Amino acid sequence: MENSVSLFATIDHYLFIGSYCFFGLTVLILLFHEFKVMSISDQKEKYDYVNLHEIKYFRLGVITLLIGIGFFLVAEVTPTLPVSDSNKTFISIFFLIVLGTIFYVTLTSVVGIIYPRLLERRLKRIRNKPRKSSAGNVMRKLSDEEGSVHLEADQLSMHKSEIHSAEYDVWLDDKTGEKKIDKYMAYQHAEKCGECGYYTMKIDVEEIEKQPTQLEDGLLLEHYKCSYCKHREAREVVISALGKN
Repeated sequence: MENSVSLFATIDHYLFIGSYCFFGLTVLILLFHEFKVMSISDQKEKYDYVNLHEIKYFRLGVITLLIGIGFFLVAEVTPTLPVSDSNKTFISIFFLIVLGTIFYVTLTSVVGIIYPRLLERRLKRIRNKPRKSSAGNVMRKLSDEEGSVHLEADQLSMHKSEIHSAEYDVWLDDKTGEKKIDKYMAYQHAEKCGECGYYTMKIDVEEIEKQPTQLEDGLLLEHYKCSYCKHREAREVVISALGKN
């Protein structure tokens, strides 16, 4: 009996230590990511970094947090159960498996459903944050009509392209005339799914159904897929005739 009590007390002790370690690891992961984001001075580079890497740190942070919570709950709840100490070790293992399953579902929901909306909001703030010119002046973001005047021919072509079209933000220093052009790929961002209502709908495949000619418009078919409910839908996009382009 004493051996079983000692074994359980040891496991319980290490579960508490493990939970605190995972809580601390969660904080370190998030702090490291935020420090990396803050260290990037160029807003376009910051936007690209967040868009590419933030979900990995967010997912890892959620995993370590949930593991820490699981260890802590098992260590807190198991000693209060009205069972013999010799069985508490097995109950702790059972609880860890159950909590692991529950937390896996929670992780999937948080990362796949809630996070894309939060990410889009953050990216929008970074994208619209005023830039500064090399002279230190606050630059003005031009409207689409104003900005198109400053785009090169190939940039205008990509902006008007129906397949993987690009968006351009043009920033201008009115005092010195310095300009900065940032390029964004529109197809990389999630949209709201009409089926489940979450921001988990992205373009999966694009295909040209009808090639445009000099006189006739073409037709592009965009296949969207929701990463949460797996809903699929296709949207037709008219490709302007070559003569118009």
